[in-house]
Amino acid sequence: MNEGPVIDLSLNEVEAIAAKAARGAGLSWGGAEEIGKAARAMATAGANWDGLLLDLLPAVAAATMPAAEIAVLDRFASVEGGARTRFHIAPQRLAALEALGARTYVAATARSREAGAGAGLSDND
Repeated sequence: MNEGPVIDLSLNEVEAIAAKAARGAGLSWGGAEEIGKAARAMATAGANWDGLLLDLLPAVAAATMPAAEIAVLDRFASVEGGARTRFHIAPQRLAALEALGARTYVAATARSREAGAGAGLSDND
């Protein structure tokens, strides 16, 4: 069944997006890292990692920690899989996960820059 256009992701991108979204939803850094690794394993096996994350993370954001975090980690268990290296995700699912991840960013304000956030004038990439 075709859900429309998709975006091609690497294993590293799957892991990073999942971990950032989990952190943005309120999981601890350690819990978010575990979610990222589990998403990577699930993607490798061809499992619906993005759909499961989008089902679970909004409930975590509204729940009391750490009980909710434990429940998510228990449900989002690692899956052993094959040797796939690229994965497809619908743009709207990627946008939803990235929106959760964006909650981890520091606001771009004069105060945050004065405190050292951002590259300042030394960014010459």
